[in-house]
Amino acid sequence: AQDMPKVVLTIGGSDSGGGAGIQADIKTFSVLGLHGTSALTAITAQNTLGVQNVYALSPEEVRAQLESITEDFSIAWAKTGMLHSADIVDAVADHLQANDIPLVLDPVIEAEAGGRLLRPDAVSALKERLIPLAGVVTPNIFEAEALSGIRVRDMDSAAHAALGIMSLGAQAVIVKGGHLDCTDLLMVRNKSTLLPSERIPGENHGIGCTFSAALTSFLALGCSIEDAARNAKEFAKSALRGSLRVGKGVGPVNQSAALRVEASRYRVLRDLEVAVDLLENSHELFDLMLKGGAGPAMAIPGARCPEDVAALVGGLTKIEERVCRFGGFRFGGRSDSASVILAAMKIDPLAKAAIDLEPKALLSCRELGLPIIDRARLDELAAIGQCHLKGEEELSEGEGSALLPAAIWDEGVLGKEPRLYLLGASASLLVELLASLPASRAWGILEDDSKI
Repeated sequence: AQDMPKVVLTIGGSDSGGGAGIQADIKTFSVLGLHGTSALTAITAQNTLGVQNVYALSPEEVRAQLESITEDFSIAWAKTGMLHSADIVDAVADHLQANDIPLVLDPVIEAEAGGRLLRPDAVSALKERLIPLAGVVTPNIFEAEALSGIRVRDMDSAAHAALGIMSLGAQAVIVKGGHLDCTDLLMVRNKSTLLPSERIPGENHGIGCTFSAALTSFLALGCSIEDAARNAKEFAKSALRGSLRVGKGVGPVNQSAALRVEASRYRVLRDLEVAVDLLENSHELFDLMLKGGAGPAMAIPGARCPEDVAALVGGLTKIEERVCRFGGFRFGGRSDSASVILAAMKIDPLAKAAIDLEPKALLSCRELGLPIIDRARLDELAAIGQCHLKGEEELSEGEGSALLPAAIWDEGVLGKEPRLYLLGASASLLVELLASLPASRAWGILEDDSKI
């Protein structure tokens, strides 16, 4: 039988734009394998441009939701977000204390997209009623200042603010440093730990909710506070990297980004398997491939580094009349094909696969009418990120490929023979394209293979 998932609870406001609040929390819980329950405190009219209106529920309505949840479910951990009013803070505090539910307190005061979500009178109630119940409080630097009275400008002042919040009764505090240098400060039992990170470009909506929901999830799964904080930070970074370009304002982070990457990696491996199966069953196709080459390689969508490109560890070779593979597929090989793919994807995101061919295949590529691009020219275009291979204007998303199909000619250097790379949208499509090369010309003799 399948193990019963942990059940967690989020108490906060609804974001009608789907980027933050209850919606972000539930998506985070689900991706991390927990069952999320929710008690709404308010309904917002909100989108990527900001918060237009807030409609608070009554304390009785909030209390009724909480009672319904805890009558049926055993809650491993709860988290709060937007609580809006002092009366709602009191109702939440009463219920959590009566049911002895561990709490992550995300002291949401203003929406990331703009708009105040917590009344001034509720800040005092938060400090008096909920902070003493909190296992962890997760303020950003502005919320830390509102709760502690200490202006946070660096890690020293963040530590002082965290100690001030802990003096109110919290067991631990994480001062989020996204508005500083992206280093978070974790304070537990008067000991501080820095959690550094790099800044990811772009604005976002929902990152605070996603972090606190992920922290709640990892605590519910049994992690220590420090491990939960590190794991939640990595999860939030993945969601931030996968931010969605929707709406007219600050787009939401994407909690399922990590799952999509894993799914993409699986699809790449499956496509490479199909491509290599086809090559193993065709001597003619294999004979066009560069001897000692890596065979087909393929990247996940949005690939940024060699770790995003997969290929056979040992490549392909021909033993007597059989085409044989060596090793399995692996991401992270630093092959020439991988560098060609990464350069091509800066010009055309669809150019995710490449296969290295013997120079004699150049004539067949010309006969098919494929554009032949010099490797140096490819690198030059990739460096400036321009899409000029099929016209002077970039193709907008959905218009099709700006580059494919194409062949990349590398004239080689001392110790490295000339070679040709065939580019395609997938490894299996590349093998199909390879099969379409005119055989009569594929074996021709290049009169001048330097003239591309």
